[in-house]
Amino acid sequence: MNDLVHGTVAPGFEPVAETFAGLLASGAETGASVAAYAGGNLVVDLWGGWADAARTEPWRADTLATVFSAGKPVAALALLTRVAQGRIGLDDPVARFHPAFAHPGGTVRHALAHRLGLPTIAEPLTPAEALDRRRCTDAIFAGPLEWEPGTAVGEHALTYGNILGAILRGATGETIGAVVRGLGHDVHIGLSTADLARCAEVEHGAPDWPDRSVHGHGELWARALGNPAGLLDTAVLNGAAWRTGELAAVNAHATARGLAGLYQALPRLLPAGLLAEALAPQAVGFDRLLEEDATWTLGWRRDEDWIGMGGIGGSSAGGHLTDPDGYRMAYVTRHLAGHDRSNALYDALEACL
Repeated sequence: MNDLVHGTVAPGFEPVAETFAGLLASGAETGASVAAYAGGNLVVDLWGGWADAARTEPWRADTLATVFSAGKPVAALALLTRVAQGRIGLDDPVARFHPAFAHPGGTVRHALAHRLGLPTIAEPLTPAEALDRRRCTDAIFAGPLEWEPGTAVGEHALTYGNILGAILRGATGETIGAVVRGLGHDVHIGLSTADLARCAEVEHGAPDWPDRSVHGHGELWARALGNPAGLLDTAVLNGAAWRTGELAAVNAHATARGLAGLYQALPRLLPAGLLAEALAPQAVGFDRLLEEDATWTLGWRRDEDWIGMGGIGGSSAGGHLTDPDGYRMAYVTRHLAGHDRSNALYDALEACL
């Protein structure tokens, strides 16, 4: 397309490419991809910048990036596919599938909607222990509740995927990563050895980005994101354990095309009734971790007619999911900073529509 941006846009969507090129030219972005569907068609499929900090490897059409919490809905979708099969009930107690959770009032629905009461890990863990799925899951369920299930809401920032994974394994013996691989899109929770070579090297947008990401957002946030200490260090995020492990709340890897395509495929992946229930508000009110009002569905955050999820560092995916002709967009980046870049691209896309 030009020296900065590669890929295609449908006629009428050129402003999205211009916005993306501007982000790369300004240095606000150093390597990313963006993709969008509108009216059922792929109208934006762009990538640009570098895949490594040394600026020697160009970002390619199949470059993968870690998307942090933008992968939470992917973990939820994995569980919901088994709800669709009748193997898990939304109102089943979590203890039925994971007996270590000794609170019979806590349900699968509570877990999906960030209402279970386990947003923190009480036992101090190292990054290596957090990336050991069984070790981390045991530590989560061994901790005290922050609230009784169903009585409050607070994003389960690091614990969400392990909780859903424990339910899934108890019900079917499967891991979230294995179910996601079966969905048929370029989205992964736990990369294969063959896919490691496609993975972008993340870098912090500012030297103090890890510290600012953990501190200054409230006491519960600091406890939830501060253990394990050092999880946001580039040595961890660019390591094989992060890329191949299953800390499913935060370590999904995807291309923008793959993530947008997964959103586009939702009506084929879930029955209409379950999809409508999954996208409907389940918890509305003050989120104790975010310290702001929020609306949570069964895996997605909802803001009026926009439904999706952003990840710490700037990646994001979402759209007008209740409208079959609405848009679905994904943006994935290796340059860990704020959400101003994805916001600019959403604005550009919506202006085109």
